[in-house]
Amino acid sequence: MKICTWNVNSLKARAEYVSGFLDDVAPDVLGIQELKLETDKVPREMFEERGYHLAIHGQKQWNGVLIASKTPIEDVHMGLELGDMGQSRLVACKTAGLQFVNLYCPQGQAADSPKFTYKLGFFKQLRAWIAETYTPEDPLVVMGDINIAPKPHDVWNLEKMQGVPTYHPLEHEQWAGLTDWGLQDVVEPHIEPGTFSFWDYRGMSFRFNQGFRIDHVLMTEPLVERVQGAWVERDWRKKKGDLKASDHAPVVVDFT
Repeated sequence: MKICTWNVNSLKARAEYVSGFLDDVAPDVLGIQELKLETDKVPREMFEERGYHLAIHGQKQWNGVLIASKTPIEDVHMGLELGDMGQSRLVACKTAGLQFVNLYCPQGQAADSPKFTYKLGFFKQLRAWIAETYTPEDPLVVMGDINIAPKPHDVWNLEKMQGVPTYHPLEHEQWAGLTDWGLQDVVEPHIEPGTFSFWDYRGMSFRFNQGFRIDHVLMTEPLVERVQGAWVERDWRKKKGDLKASDHAPVVVDFT
């Protein structure tokens, strides 16, 4: 079973590109972020004709999250009350015998920006909601564009990132709150340090591997031993013919 998270940076702009990924990699459960489409504008047929069931929480022009699963989906939950300020950043469901939460967390812009205050508030409410909704004994998968690089080797230039959102001490406190509750990063043990999932379009960042590891799959303890491997699909950050890639690469977990 392959579980995948991917910020596609506009499903509308990259529908054909994503279709190729579905045919080539064929994940069993896929969490997509940054749909940039209203729910009723999502091209459901591109998923359904490949056997996927969908849970969608869309938003016009911005944000938007989706879970696609080859197994029927139940108990869909959308939104983070008090935390997302009406932005479509969370969708959760039950599928394949597991609980899934797919997130597009705020980026934060700058440490003195209201957007960073919003980011910290989002994480505070997220942690409270997870603790109220699940237990560490539940078979829970939390995945998505978390927009936090947890470790020094998860940023390409540590000196430049001191006190900067994505690698800020207050964000690391929020990350620690998630892991202290009972979630484990199941990707890091299977990749080399300096493996990234996001590269800015500017300055040839991808060519020079000037990236960040901000896309994550976290699991509760009952699931961790079932992880057989994990990797970043770096080739799916590359242009395919005339089709331009997202600035994020898919992150895949091999799960039994």
